[in-house]
Amino acid sequence: MIPNNQPATELVAALEHEPAGLALDLACGSGRHSRWLGARGWDVRATDQVPVELPGIEFTVSDLERDGFTIEGNTWDLIVCWLYWQADLLPGIAAGVRPGGLVALAGKMTGRFATSLGNYRAAFPGWPELAAGEDEGRAWFIARRPG
Repeated sequence: MIPNNQPATELVAALEHEPAGLALDLACGSGRHSRWLGARGWDVRATDQVPVELPGIEFTVSDLERDGFTIEGNTWDLIVCWLYWQADLLPGIAAGVRPGGLVALAGKMTGRFATSLGNYRAAFPGWPELAAGEDEGRAWFIARRPG
């Protein structure tokens, strides 16, 4: 298991050679992915329901289930939503990524926020996958928007 302060190995492997751009980290938790991206030159916006200090990163407090958080359309080079599943966010995530941009998504496969790789693939049909899989009770999906 990856320590909570380290970025997920699947995310690092898939994104380490991608050019920096504008990233949105939804349900960022401790900010491990925001910090990693920021250190690599990405302009990162992060949100979670619990405030976290992320120097150099624009952070907004938001409860994604209740606040009606809006993902700006056709804006982001990357949207990360790691270990959080909320099915009604997926259309906004898909619409928010610019053509050629990326999504990096993962969720647990048990419990209240359970998902599967099949759910991600169904929400992003035709998006070429950089990395995807299931193991240790997690499903992950990293893909590029066509165009």
